Parts: sequence; C-alpha cells; structure tokens
Amino acid sequence: MTTTSQIVLVTGANKGIGFEIARQIARKGGYHVLIGARDVERGKKAAATLTQEGLPVEFLQLDSNSDQSIAAAVEEVSTKFGRLDVLVNNAAVAFDSWDPAQGMPTREVFAKTFDTNTAGPALTTEAFIPLLSNALSGKPNIVFVSSDLGSAGSLADPEGRYKGMPLYFPAYRSSKTALNILALIFHSRFREKGWRVNIDNPGFTATDLNDQKGSGSIEDGAKNAVRLATLADDTRGTYSEKEGPIPW
Repeated sequence: MTTTSQIVLVTGANKGIGFEIARQIARKGGYHVLIGARDVERGKKAAATLTQEGLPVEFLQLDSNSDQSIAAAVEEVSTKFGRLDVLVNNAAVAFDSWDPAQGMPTREVFAKTFDTNTAGPALTTEAFIPLLSNALSGKPNIVFVSSDLGSAGSLADPEGRYKGMPLYFPAYRSSKTALNILALIFHSRFREKGWRVNIDNPGFTATDLNDQKGSGSIEDGAKNAVRLATLADDTRGTYSEKEGPIPW
C-alpha cells in the first residue's frame, strides 16, 4: 500500500488508553494508525469503531508475549507499508491485586508482569527497528507508555508525590521502572541518528488495568502520549506526563 501518511502502531489498542491514543492520533490527520491487539475479535471491533468515525485505522494482530506473533506483525507491516514511522508501546498488565491475599502466587505475578510490561516492549521495539529505520522523516518516534509508579526518584524522595501513600503493586511498579531503563537504552542507541524516544505517564486513569478505580479520564490520559507520538522537534530521552517532567 502506497501512502504519504505516517504509519503508526499502537500496541494494546483495542481498549482503554491505547484505544484513545490511537483515536486521537488518527484524528490529527496525516497518520494511518494500526490497532495492535492480541485478541483478533476485540482488535477488529476496535478498528471498526474508529473506522465508523471516519478515521484511517486498521487492525494488526500483535501479541507482544509471542515471538511468532511479533515476527508476523513485522512481516505484515513490511509487506503493506515497508516502514513504520511511530511506535507506541502501550500494552501492559497489572496482576498485583489491591488485596494481595486474593491474587496469584507472587512469583507468577512478577514473571507475567515483567514478560508483558518489559520484555514485550523490548522485543517488539527491537523487531521493528528495520522498519522504523525507513521512517519518512528519518527520525521515527518511539513512545513507551510507563507510569509515575515507576519513578524511582519520586519513591526515593520522602517529600515526593508518594509521601504517606501505601506502596501497592510491587511487580507493576518495578516493571515500569525497568521499562524506563529500557527506553533510555533505546534512546542512547539511536539519539545520534535523531530518533525521538520518550516515556509517557498517562496518570491514574480509569481503565481495566486498575479496575476502573482511576480518577482521570482516558481522554486526558492519552494526551501526552499523543504529543510524544507526533513530535516533529528534537525532544527525546524524556520522562513526562501532561503536566510536565517526572523525576527518574
């Protein structure tokens, strides 16, 4: 398929923040958005919803926990477009329970959380590097959707944003801290080429990830990721939310 639009892949885009990120990017014009999702039925339904809104999107089956699925997704994008201009690593899980006694065994929680939240984005990004290298601008945008819960600086500061708060979700938090380091590794590898690699915190947004307990809307939660995904300046190597930078 020949198109002058920028090709954008948003992982975990069949619902929640990922779906809204895809929607807001597609609304900007000049972008063709791939709705990455592991579940075919849900992914196609999400893409159909946005298509009905008149937005340029299509479904791409992608399970970041599967090397075979990642390879197949890369092959499909390569065949159809020959490039990828923007990658938004959004897919994530949170198996930590609000009530630890009700959750799965701790070792399983950590293993599954890190597989999806850290290893998944690492392998997905690595696999798409050849196509990102073909980006129209020569400077692709890569966004890692993280969390302020992964901010080691905030956690270490006794007067920081977590002062007096209970330290829930150790597996999720540490997986996002690891994701931040991963993003910096990709930033360091490609900064001399001008690639824009940045980290987003959507905030405590009401999604299935937190059983809809979040106080923020998904519309607001998607805004900073959309900003980072559509950057045209030299902003790179940052960790931010819509209000501004976050301590590492």
